[in-house]
Amino acid sequence: MSLPLPRLVFVFAALALLAARSAAPQAPTADDIFNDGVLHDIRLTMNPRDWESLKANFQLNDYYPAHFTWKGITVRNAGIRSRGLGSRSGTKPGLKVDFNYYTNNQTLLGLTSLVLRNNTQDPSSLHERLSMLLFARMEVPTPRTAHTRLFVNEQYAGLYLIVESVDKRFLKRHFDEDNGYLYKYEWQDAYYFESRGRNPAAYTPKPFQPETNEKNPDPQPIVEMVAAINESPDADFLSAVDPYVDVRRFVVQAAIENFLADNDGLLGYAGMNNFYLYRLQGTRRSTFVPWDKSEAFKSGVTHPIWYNIYDSPAWLRNRLMDRAMNVIELRDVYLDTLLKCAEIVTATRWLEQEALRAYGQIRQAALEDRFKPFSNEEFEADVQHVLEFARARAAFVVAEVRRSR
Repeated sequence: MSLPLPRLVFVFAALALLAARSAAPQAPTADDIFNDGVLHDIRLTMNPRDWESLKANFQLNDYYPAHFTWKGITVRNAGIRSRGLGSRSGTKPGLKVDFNYYTNNQTLLGLTSLVLRNNTQDPSSLHERLSMLLFARMEVPTPRTAHTRLFVNEQYAGLYLIVESVDKRFLKRHFDEDNGYLYKYEWQDAYYFESRGRNPAAYTPKPFQPETNEKNPDPQPIVEMVAAINESPDADFLSAVDPYVDVRRFVVQAAIENFLADNDGLLGYAGMNNFYLYRLQGTRRSTFVPWDKSEAFKSGVTHPIWYNIYDSPAWLRNRLMDRAMNVIELRDVYLDTLLKCAEIVTATRWLEQEALRAYGQIRQAALEDRFKPFSNEEFEADVQHVLEFARARAAFVVAEVRRSR
């Protein structure tokens, strides 16, 4: 039975309205800025003298005002400053963007800050993006990343990586809380979790720099954690340290870093580096968050799975890892994590496909980046190095694990 014409018109009109609403573009959210399915464009508009001053004084942390534009959304008078340690550059500065530095409670869709990593230590600009994807696949709380072209006063300033800040928003998303104590590890000298005594000032504000509760950073649990790591009897090690640190999470993170041939992390060549420590609210127990994987992949396919564990003098080894590897259960966690990484990487050639996807997305922007400290030939060569790693690393690791069982 056919519908009367007026009702038929009404039905078609309703369907058309529904289709229009479905097709209407959704307003962007903060999550969209970390969408690695697209190459983003970010524009900074600022006094040219300020930009030149930031580059000339790139070793300083001085802030400058800039209008920040992404996807047609402009945050006015955000604060930007030079950032990084070994990656600092006066030619292509790494940047921290603080949206509420000059204006209280100002955000970009709820984000108070983000990092624009210059990747001056990463010829392919792929190391961190791929590393963080693997951490995420391994269910480790991990900052999100996406590539962007950066324009300053409408001049192309190079290919950058947008990196999510580890802050209260990050904590809420991963830990369902944000009132604990967050510290960023700031490298000063080679430190391996050895005891520095019972004075809290030996641990905070350096090297454990408070990122929350800055006025009352409460470093005493860090002092007690380090004491437990160094002073507890072997038979009581796990029960002594468990109230202070998630040793299993530490071991998992160290295993992923060694799988990625990252020599500048928890088991770094110059002591610990590149992580955050978060103490859960209402407890004395801390866990770890990875950060900055520019050095991943560099040691290549045959990077030892026991790097800085069994293959270095005791005084150059991380004390927490050293003691954890004496516990059979934790040693198995370490080896099982390596195998899980190998499984993920080889399944549907996942890591290789991610590398190729990212390379296709950024290649032209990288070639046009005249501020990068690498030639285009070095860029292409490092992409091939990453692809070789993606294809061959898993087999090497599996063989080494089998020899270690």
